[in-house]
Amino acid sequence: MKLTLDYSWDCAPEVFWALYYDPEFAVRMHLDSLGSTSAEVVSQEGDLTSGLVRTLRYGQRPNMPGPVRKIFGDEVVTTEVSTYDPATTTTNFTMTPGTMANKTQIEGRIALAREGDSTLETFLLDARVKIFGAGPIVERFIEQQARDMQNKAVDYMRAELGG
Repeated sequence: MKLTLDYSWDCAPEVFWALYYDPEFAVRMHLDSLGSTSAEVVSQEGDLTSGLVRTLRYGQRPNMPGPVRKIFGDEVVTTEVSTYDPATTTTNFTMTPGTMANKTQIEGRIALAREGDSTLETFLLDARVKIFGAGPIVERFIEQQARDMQNKAVDYMRAELGG
């Protein structure tokens, strides 16, 4: 499953990344907007000028189809490791669920490019689930969940940035 979403921002990439990698903001966004039951920045090393690696762990109780709930349980705890490259203004990330991690591979990228007075964001997600008989159902659920969470995150960040 591959998902690509594009957004336009009325701020410089540096302003976007400063907010995105603010630990307090990340936790607040997960708890207030993304429906997370818990959120914690486990570690964050480096900075926006030389490069940064952040590990974020959060729990969610999404509305899952029966087969997906049977596999993952009521709550999904995910560990997200993001690596920011200032030379390309790009973040690459992996998301690892606490259940079935060896059968689920989720990775993606957020790339920003300046175009005139706007910043263009391209969000890419690639999910592969290797669970016999249920892989496609889980991948469709991941796509729907990622699309919903990304749209909520964009709305929350826009409100914080003043539009």
